[in-house]
Amino acid sequence: MIATAGSAAAETRRSGVSAQGVVALDAWVESVGRRWGRSERTVFAARLCIAELAGNVVEHGGATSAEDHIIVTLHCRSNGIGIEFLDTGAPFDPTGSAAAAKPAPSCSATEGGRGLMLVRAYAKNLSYRRDGLYNRIEMTVAPD
Repeated sequence: MIATAGSAAAETRRSGVSAQGVVALDAWVESVGRRWGRSERTVFAARLCIAELAGNVVEHGGATSAEDHIIVTLHCRSNGIGIEFLDTGAPFDPTGSAAAAKPAPSCSATEGGRGLMLVRAYAKNLSYRRDGLYNRIEMTVAPD
C-alpha cells in the first residue's frame, strides 16, 4: 500500500506475529529504503529498529491469537525514514525508565535489554502511546 501526503511517500505493511513475519518485514523495509534511495546506513537503522521491536512482540508481547498483528508504516522524509510501529501485544513502553536502564557490562549481563538499547541509539524522536488495542511507537532514523 502506498500513500502520499504532500510530496512525502509512505508505505504500510501488516504482518502476523511470528518469526516469519519479522523476516518478511525486514526484507520489505530493505526494499522500500533502497527504492527511496536512502543510504545503506539509514536502511540498516530502520531494519534494526523494526526487527528489534517486532522480535520483542513475538517473544514477549503475549500474542495468543491468529488475529494479533504488527503494522509498520514507513514515511519517506528528507531527513531519513519515519517509522510508525503498531502491535496488538500487551502494553509496553520502550521509552520507559525501566527499559532505558543501561545493562551491565556484556561479560556479566543477562539476556535481554540490548535490543531496546540499540533502538534508542538509532532512533530519533522515539515516542510511545497506547492507542486503543495498539502499542504505537513512532521514531525517525536518519543518516549521521
